[in-house]
Amino acid sequence: MADYTIGKLTRTRANGSKHWAYCIIWWDGSRRKRISLKTADRVSAEAEARRLWERLAKPQELNTVGDIIDAYLGPLGSPSGVPDDKRKREAWRAAKGYWADLNPRVIDEQVSLAYPVWRKRAVNTHRSELSLVRTALNWAVRQNKLEKAPKITLPPQPETSAGHLTKVQFRKFLNGCAAPHVKLFAMLAVTTGGRKSAILEAKWSQVDFDRALLQLNPEGRTQNSKFRATVPLNGVILPALKEARKEASSPYIIEHRGARLLDIKKGILAAARRSGVRAHPHMFRHSAAVWMAEDRVPMSEIAAYLGHRDINVTT
Repeated sequence: MADYTIGKLTRTRANGSKHWAYCIIWWDGSRRKRISLKTADRVSAEAEARRLWERLAKPQELNTVGDIIDAYLGPLGSPSGVPDDKRKREAWRAAKGYWADLNPRVIDEQVSLAYPVWRKRAVNTHRSELSLVRTALNWAVRQNKLEKAPKITLPPQPETSAGHLTKVQFRKFLNGCAAPHVKLFAMLAVTTGGRKSAILEAKWSQVDFDRALLQLNPEGRTQNSKFRATVPLNGVILPALKEARKEASSPYIIEHRGARLLDIKKGILAAARRSGVRAHPHMFRHSAAVWMAEDRVPMSEIAAYLGHRDINVTT
């Protein structure tokens, strides 16, 4: 490995304040890499850099699945270049207890089939975590660190149960919304196709009233697999937003008692009971897609609206 240098790395805290620490910097081919040394003291930073560099420069022996995935993801705090790095690290934290000490040579199909029994989570969670293991093992083969990748079998993709509402059902549901913030959420979700998390995190600063646009991806957020688009605001939701803006007492579009709302499930469930229309938050996003398809909107436009990078997901 090439030599390293020591520089400074500045980060912004959640409250907006900035702090810095020394970091170790090196080049891996054409890619510049940095890892924080977590100190602002130069002598301590140099000592930590020497220790860290000795470990980084030492050839890694990849004897277990844990060794391989740690090498694939790279050291924590270092930009690995792996797509969706944060999500993959979260998946590995959950899967580590099962996979870390396994030697790839002893893994057969039954090992991956037994994982969901051990994990006891939803099918999509199993698929995400098993995909990470499979991707890392295939990476090790391409890097000539593993002769052959064992077979990792993912459980079948479940059929979607989200469903959708007709326009008549949606109007009936709105009549069951006793709380203004629940009604506004439902209207915003069904007219923008936004995911629940994107709408609950949206601030008034993301609304362009002059151009009738909502930027679902806030400033400072890096786009990931859950891509957030900039969407138009139609003649139904725009006036509703303008009215809500007059009464707003927080930076967030969907607020309750002057504060950001972390979840909307209870409010949606209560409105569903009052109206007699079965509904849950993700159903509004599906409804938006179905309504556009019924109006003969091209699939490519629907995909862009929903933030799908793969049109097959939309289809």
